[in-house]
Amino acid sequence: MRAPDGPAPTPDGMGMIGNITLYRVAVSPRTSWLVLAVSDRGGVTGLGECSDAGAVGLVAARMSAWWAMLRSRDVLAERDAVLEELALRVTGLTDATVLGGLDQALSDLAARREGVPLWKWLGGSDPGAVDVYANINRAGGGREPSDVASVARAAVAAGFRAVKLAPFDVPGAGRLADIGLARVRAVRDAVGDDVDVMVDCHERLALDELDPILDPLADLGLLWLEDAVAIDRVEELRQLRSRTPLRLAGGEFAFAPGDVAPAVEAGVVDVLMPDVKHAGGLRRALALARVGAGTAVSLHNPCGPVATAASAHLTAACPGAIALEYAFGEVGWRADLVGGAERITDGRLAIAPGPGLGLDLDKSLPSVTVVWSTR
Repeated sequence: MRAPDGPAPTPDGMGMIGNITLYRVAVSPRTSWLVLAVSDRGGVTGLGECSDAGAVGLVAARMSAWWAMLRSRDVLAERDAVLEELALRVTGLTDATVLGGLDQALSDLAARREGVPLWKWLGGSDPGAVDVYANINRAGGGREPSDVASVARAAVAAGFRAVKLAPFDVPGAGRLADIGLARVRAVRDAVGDDVDVMVDCHERLALDELDPILDPLADLGLLWLEDAVAIDRVEELRQLRSRTPLRLAGGEFAFAPGDVAPAVEAGVVDVLMPDVKHAGGLRRALALARVGAGTAVSLHNPCGPVATAASAHLTAACPGAIALEYAFGEVGWRADLVGGAERITDGRLAIAPGPGLGLDLDKSLPSVTVVWSTR
């Protein structure tokens, strides 16, 4: 990463931003991907994703407010200082996630200007490809156990060797814990014992509600149990740790090392899951990963192809990183958004060649609209 030495000096004015555009990509009734395109005055453009930041109007308002500061700064020469100033202004998830998109875009832009892939700019080694697992929660269809099992089966048929579901998100007839357990059992039956299965609880159940199904979940051989308890609730995580042998994962909304350090130091988290968006960008996600020396890191990424590419490059530079999350089955034209540059074979995502992220946004697709721009 250039960050340890600081950004390279730029000729007068050439490090200043020429334009920022916020694009909305309409994906489904549930999902929109938000992409920031940041161009320097020479026309080189970097991309960053800030999806799941909240209402698009809030995102546009935040960028408009920040532009008042960014427009007068030699941002590429002062990148780290500028991003740190903005980090001090973060007051919640929207701010943090917009900062994450801006950091990604500025990092992509810097790597493109240097003519190197982002993984190299970050100080990593060439991975060729990174392992990915299928998050099947974003796929369409019903939420009956048989429906969820069908999507899991399709993911395995597509070459994925690990699948994750969020079985407690949608209620049904009966207790939510029992319904969720039935969904997990159906997925395990569908994929067999040779495929890893992970469960994301999304903090939908209180610990006492979860307790009766902890042993049955453990019997299903889960790879990890995610966000059963928020990572900052260390005492509850201790209680959970005492009740189950399952590996515990979390940390997707962490913004600063202090958000995860108590859980790491208490030994109540086995897999840290920083998100390049919610953490405020690549630098901050890497700082979170480094808190857990000896703890596995799997970047949280139920996102579009821009954040997925950024996360893949960061995975190549992240000590202890294991498989990256991938939103499976959400929309058939996903790869078209980046000109086909997103390629997954046998559960491995190829790192696109070329400088920076190695991909560009196809703005001609009807799903892509401009929602805010400095022009």
